[in-house]
Amino acid sequence: MLTLAAPWWLILIPLPLILARLLPGFRPAQSGVTVPFFDLVARLTGLTPTTGPAVDHPPLIQQCVLWMCWILTTLALARPQWLEPPITRTVPTRDLLLAVDLSGSMETKDFTNEKGEKVDRLTAVKGVLDDFLQHRKGDRVGLILFGSIAFVQTPFTQDAEACRTLLDEAQVRMAGPKTALGDAIGLAITVFEHDSKVEDRVLIALTDGNDTGSEVPPDRAAHIAKDQKITIHTVAVGDPRAAGEEKLDEQSLRDIATTTGGLYSHAADRNSLKQIYARLDAIRARPVETVSHRPRRELFYWPLAAAMLVTLAYHILLAWRSATPVGSASAAARAAAVLVVGALSFGALGNFHFLRPWALLLLVPVAAVLVVIARQTQSLRGWRSLIDPELLAALQVGRNEIRLWRPLTALAVVSAVASVAIAGPTWRREASPFSDDESVLVICLKTTPSMLAKDVQPTRLTRASQKIGDLLALRPGTRTALIAYAGSAHVVLPLTRDAPLITQFASDLTPAVMPKEGDRLDEALTLAQEQIVRSDAPGSIVVIADDIPESLSPALRKFRDDGGVPVQVLGMAGEPGAPVPPDSPPAPPLNIANLRQRAGDLGGSVVTVTPDDSDVHSLASGTVSRLVETSAAQTGQSWHDSGYPLVFVVALLMLSWFRPGWFIRWPGGASA
Repeated sequence: MLTLAAPWWLILIPLPLILARLLPGFRPAQSGVTVPFFDLVARLTGLTPTTGPAVDHPPLIQQCVLWMCWILTTLALARPQWLEPPITRTVPTRDLLLAVDLSGSMETKDFTNEKGEKVDRLTAVKGVLDDFLQHRKGDRVGLILFGSIAFVQTPFTQDAEACRTLLDEAQVRMAGPKTALGDAIGLAITVFEHDSKVEDRVLIALTDGNDTGSEVPPDRAAHIAKDQKITIHTVAVGDPRAAGEEKLDEQSLRDIATTTGGLYSHAADRNSLKQIYARLDAIRARPVETVSHRPRRELFYWPLAAAMLVTLAYHILLAWRSATPVGSASAAARAAAVLVVGALSFGALGNFHFLRPWALLLLVPVAAVLVVIARQTQSLRGWRSLIDPELLAALQVGRNEIRLWRPLTALAVVSAVASVAIAGPTWRREASPFSDDESVLVICLKTTPSMLAKDVQPTRLTRASQKIGDLLALRPGTRTALIAYAGSAHVVLPLTRDAPLITQFASDLTPAVMPKEGDRLDEALTLAQEQIVRSDAPGSIVVIADDIPESLSPALRKFRDDGGVPVQVLGMAGEPGAPVPPDSPPAPPLNIANLRQRAGDLGGSVVTVTPDDSDVHSLASGTVSRLVETSAAQTGQSWHDSGYPLVFVVALLMLSWFRPGWFIRWPGGASA
């Protein structure tokens, strides 16, 4: 579908009418010939000579050509584009939940791994899930941890690596010493109801099955899950011969699986686990439309090329009528051809090249026409064929005024710029929604009581999480890690492309979850650097803080001197004098001078929080990126056409042609 990306430029079409009245006339001084019988000529022609300078006007045909070219140029400014049919990338996805037991019994070392070593049950679970997650690329996986209580450690995410990293950090008893398997099943039912639209719902429970603390018995929870069409596969972890509180309750796990139509297996039984994988692969995937994109093909060069061809055809016609010797014109054409070949050779260097190099061939006839015009528009040229040179020199009065910028020069420049614009210079690829940004971003979020101040509404910490969401929206698909720091620094989420997951974890952070009070930005930066080095990709660090202690200055300078990546600081505090609600915790206002000094220690920059999104735009522009095309063939045009800005130069130069007296004066009445 044909569309105009900038139709408002069409309002410039009548602009030359205004300029023709406002601009002074162009009256170049030229030499002439004294005509002794001038009065006789005037009397015979019936004309009355006048004194003083006069402004010539171009012939009607030249005015028509000029207006036609101007309309075509404004049409090029309107940026016509061809809108291709939408391209949608649909990814089949399954939603799976994992429920992992962290009760005290999971530290029992009664499991023998593939190497024959005795390991605790949780280590066995992690080993099983490593293999499981490797088979689940593209699926959405959620993680529930349970002990005495059950909680969602990871909402549904396609980043299996992030899910595995968070599982690796799980420790026995971190959710309490008891086993609340029934409650974990109940929580899974709730998660499916609120965050999944799949018809086939699957929960995999990895536990010893010895429920000791559920408010809802596991068998009751299993029947509710069956009613909700949730299939539960159970994986028993432990020695079937164990007794007491470490007893492996295989029967309960078999019953849960049987009730919901799932499979039971033991973690050491690889064949049973493969059956579960096969059952999961057989589940009908839910098609997820991830992104829809309508490629646009630039067409601005077509009206621009038409304008240039009209101009060229007009002057070639006049040159042909003037019967000018073609020797010098041919030489100019050959010289232009050499320049074109040279330009194309230069364009082959690096990424710079032309999308439509054939357009540069227009410079060849342009050069020839310019030479012909220069020869034909010389003053006294017509008299030289009629008067002897000695007599012509005696009759000549005045001298030609030498001007660098004159109509012929303007025609040469505008033709050259238009040719380059039509050729489509380019040196960088377009950012495609089907491309992946391989760079990484690590966000270090200060999580101290001062971040609860309300001089930035609703609080500094809440606004920080909102800004994180805005920042990640500007960098879709980029791997991002979140680090929280106070008196110590901790990786909240490792590098993941799941932006909603990062935003949700950031919004859940409170100073109460931090084990130590203080401000150890230096530790946070060290963790951030480790994440970037581990990714083996270019990266950036964004620090969101209300202040940075001056005492950290030596550590920050050391981070920079040791080759730390670029750091940007988002100052998350109100300006001095900003209104503070009475219920706001006491906290100093923004000390921008100190933040700038600390950012200077890091070799970075500071952006202060703003009510709009200009702050996150500034942060996004300062982060590094490395785009990698994943399906360039689908985009249709992977190189950015940089010729369109040159259309503005062409339009500006073309306006000068509407100045009174500014035109090419061909010899002869019709073309003068």
